[in-house]
Amino acid sequence: MKLGLFALFARLAEPPGPGTGAWRIRTEAGREGLVLMEAGRVCWANHDLGGSLSDEIERRYGVSHTTIDEVIRSCRETGRPFGASLIENGHITQAQLTSVLREHTCRSILSLVRSGVRECEWVPHQGAGYAPETTLSLTQAACRCVALVKGLGAEAIEGSLETMLSGETAGMLIHVDSRLPFAASVVALTWPQLRSWLTWTLRVDSLCRLPSRGYLTGRGQDGGWVMWRVDSMIGLAVSTSEEVQRRLLLRVASALADWAVEQPP
Repeated sequence: MKLGLFALFARLAEPPGPGTGAWRIRTEAGREGLVLMEAGRVCWANHDLGGSLSDEIERRYGVSHTTIDEVIRSCRETGRPFGASLIENGHITQAQLTSVLREHTCRSILSLVRSGVRECEWVPHQGAGYAPETTLSLTQAACRCVALVKGLGAEAIEGSLETMLSGETAGMLIHVDSRLPFAASVVALTWPQLRSWLTWTLRVDSLCRLPSRGYLTGRGQDGGWVMWRVDSMIGLAVSTSEEVQRRLLLRVASALADWAVEQPP
């Protein structure tokens, strides 16, 4: 049976410790792809039917294929990382590299899912690790994939969430009409937490629908929580610290009137 997007991420969330290695993925067409992980976080994905990273760099930042080929040749000769060489030579910035790597990774995962994932095999890394340029939590990667499928700016939506969270606590943004998560926090949020919090939030919304620009707060088994809503998008944050919950509530209460988040068409 082929795996859908969430079923694939549930499988990716189970790498043997210490979680550094590659998921070798085979599709219905017999093609292969890779999802590399560093300490349980996604650092790279590729699929031979997906677009190339070079094409994406050229499209987004105007770096020609000729220039990219020259950088690749230099990296092979010197052993320097490709991304670091692009930055050192002034072709792109660190922020641009992080952005393009993350989008390429998520688009590659989506390409694998569309091709019909049939088998996932874990191959542990034999050395110290990949020394990746950037990593994503599984929940960030999954939510970015959902946003991309819906034609939204994954980075912008994640940025809107972090405006409220300020890097202090775990949380997520949920589009209640589609019942899907569109963004996950920079602070670690596990795959079981994402599924559990998604179900709980949708249940609360069905029983007590928040008005747009409204918010709720309380404490439960996982700690103190704050929930807020703008149109069809609901934010949820949970923290075991009462002080963090208090600061979060103050940010939500003061910023919600002007808080902007992209909505699906």
